[in-house]
Amino acid sequence: MSQPFWKIGHITGPTLSSPKRTVTMKIKRPSTQQTEIVISVTLKTTINGHLTHETIRDVEYMLGYHEINFDSVMQIIEETSDHVASTLPTLDDPTETDLDIIVDIVDHNQHAFHRIDLDVYMIELWENRREPIPSEKSDICIICCEEFGAGGEINSLNCRHSYHHHCILDWVKTKLACPCCREELG
Repeated sequence: MSQPFWKIGHITGPTLSSPKRTVTMKIKRPSTQQTEIVISVTLKTTINGHLTHETIRDVEYMLGYHEINFDSVMQIIEETSDHVASTLPTLDDPTETDLDIIVDIVDHNQHAFHRIDLDVYMIELWENRREPIPSEKSDICIICCEEFGAGGEINSLNCRHSYHHHCILDWVKTKLACPCCREELG
């Protein structure tokens, strides 16, 4: 499994009210159809300037959700916390300055589950459901082993295999591949 690369920086600016503090994580997955994933969580710090347990938990959850490996997540959190702790003392007036910590992550893991891809694919399946044509009515859904003509809408995947709509929706929630040929979906 390939390890992601990341860099950490920050953006500051004057605030109009109470200062805004965020950690913005940008995940890019080259060689996939996935667009950049942008996640922001509230930045809360302890007295010494390091991330609070609440912020660490939020960052860990969001990166884990998007299939960044655990060891890398822990390193990203540690480096982000150190960056925040070293940046806060350099602000001219922390009470009047917005701070956004930017974590740019490039993840080359081609086998990540791609949560965003799943969400997009689920919408495509919902929009592309249809009634079986007469020649398909006696065909069998290999997920539930019932004929298409027994009722219900069907979906045909890009690989041209067809399934009951409700069967394939349940299937892709756990596996992003065609049940028949194992071609990756999306």
